[in-house]
Amino acid sequence: VAGEVVFNTGMVAYPESLTDPSYAGQILVITYPLVGNYGVPSDEKDELNLPRWFESHKIHLKGVVISDYSYEPSHYSCIRTLGEWLASQGIPGIYGVDTRTITKLIRQSGSMLGKLLVQGSTASNQLALDDPNLRNLAAEVSRKEKEIFSPKEPNAKLKRQVHVLAVDCGIKNNIIRYLVNKLGLRVTVVPWDYDFTQEDFDGLFLSNGPGDPTQCAQTVENVKYIMKHRPSLPIFGICLGNQILALAAGATTYKMKFGNR
Repeated sequence: VAGEVVFNTGMVAYPESLTDPSYAGQILVITYPLVGNYGVPSDEKDELNLPRWFESHKIHLKGVVISDYSYEPSHYSCIRTLGEWLASQGIPGIYGVDTRTITKLIRQSGSMLGKLLVQGSTASNQLALDDPNLRNLAAEVSRKEKEIFSPKEPNAKLKRQVHVLAVDCGIKNNIIRYLVNKLGLRVTVVPWDYDFTQEDFDGLFLSNGPGDPTQCAQTVENVKYIMKHRPSLPIFGICLGNQILALAAGATTYKMKFGNR
């Protein structure tokens, strides 16, 4: 496979990282040496009908590179190995690689395009480099239909039910869980290009996601409209959403050097 090579320095949470839509189109190098030691949990759903243990419904990245792979995981929630999970979704992974050296290279040179090849796979000269940032990645990972999530019990500190509209540019499940279960908000999650300009809501949330924010032109235009016609409405952007908010305000964005999360 080919994609953009980035690294992650986290010691745990590889199931969450691999299902994070923000990694779409990327080859992930995990710097921490031991990976797979607690396996992968089940696909069970939570009370909101979201995958309980994952940030989305599938693995979004192109491939995984690790140093030392644990063949025999041990954890009470483990039902399969990391290798079995990757294979079930057709995602390649390699181990026995000095991932810290690769991380240092990325730190020196910045994020770069690369290929993950093993013996017997497609020859390097037959596999073209793939720059995922040239595509609208948010459109690829965003949900296609509007979904509404309501808390079991509204927030007692609020005088009324507060409604937040969240634009899904690659939103993580834990964001939805926190807004609904912890803050007691009613949350409507809409696709990245959904026209929400005439909708009724108390706050606008622009989610995380992969790729270049300038590819989300429709989202930027919708946010511009809200900022102009409803200037007192609270708007919160995180990661890609923050960049979309900046574009809507008239700023420009550029890609930073490092692909670290």
